Amino acid sequence: MVLPTAAQVSAVMTGANPGFQAFVAMAAFAGLRLGEAAGLQVAEINFLRRSLDVRRQVQRAGVGAVEVRAPKYGSERLVYLPDSQLEVLAGHIAQHRPSDDPTRWLFRTTTGPTPHRNTVGHLWRMACQRTGVTGLTLHDLRYCYASGLGRGPVQRGDCAASPQPDGQRRP
Repeated sequence: MVLPTAAQVSAVMTGANPGFQAFVAMAAFAGLRLGEAAGLQVAEINFLRRSLDVRRQVQRAGVGAVEVRAPKYGSERLVYLPDSQLEVLAGHIAQHRPSDDPTRWLFRTTTGPTPHRNTVGHLWRMACQRTGVTGLTLHDLRYCYASGLGRGPVQRGDCAASPQPDGQRRP
């Protein structure tokens, strides 16, 4: 287990492609697994209640195909989000997923409706390579979220990290 530092999380978010920054934030500040983040639809974000309903995950199902199913180990759950995370998601939706369809995927690729492990892995490796971050996996970002449990919703300062791609802390 590796607990990411603030510098690592900030660097990877800064080095990530703009359409991938919110994906990284979902792992670090909402504790989502790769497949759970890939399986999010816009309607599952409740901006008024500041929460996210985790209902499904995406798994690779052969060459170019994905399977959508319930999360691992029956881990459907409601995740409460801090305002800073909601800002990241709102910006992502406005810039990368504008539409009136609430069932649209939050994240998508140029070749398909939603990313799978290989696509996300490639985007992660590119972000780490751009920033010189080594020895850290996307899954390790879940430990950032877990380190803040028991204190309420994970905030920017938890795990000494910030969900803003530029690393700036806002009051």
